[in-house]
Amino acid sequence: MDYEFSHIGIPTQEDKNWDGYFEPGKVNYTEFDKDEYKVEWVKFDVDSPWHKLVTTMPHLAYKVDNIEEAIKGKNVIVEPFSPGEGVRVVFIEHNGSPIEFMEIKN
Repeated sequence: MDYEFSHIGIPTQEDKNWDGYFEPGKVNYTEFDKDEYKVEWVKFDVDSPWHKLVTTMPHLAYKVDNIEEAIKGKNVIVEPFSPGEGVRVVFIEHNGSPIEFMEIKN
């Protein structure tokens, strides 16, 4: 399995210039592609349904060719979902930290 670094996501309680809001996860976010260091800031609503590791700890995100292959034998903490057309995302727990896998189909 090849993992290509995509970005780091950092939870915050500060207000930022948010680029969007993802309703199912109840999270405001900045677009990491706009940041020179690939930082995505995220601010979760108190009632976000996502796992506490994702809502409270920074995560590393990697592009993968196949999410199903990437999560085999892994501890999935946020089930695969699609935040936009052609994109699938999943979060796993790895040694007590959240890791995001992104599958992008063009």
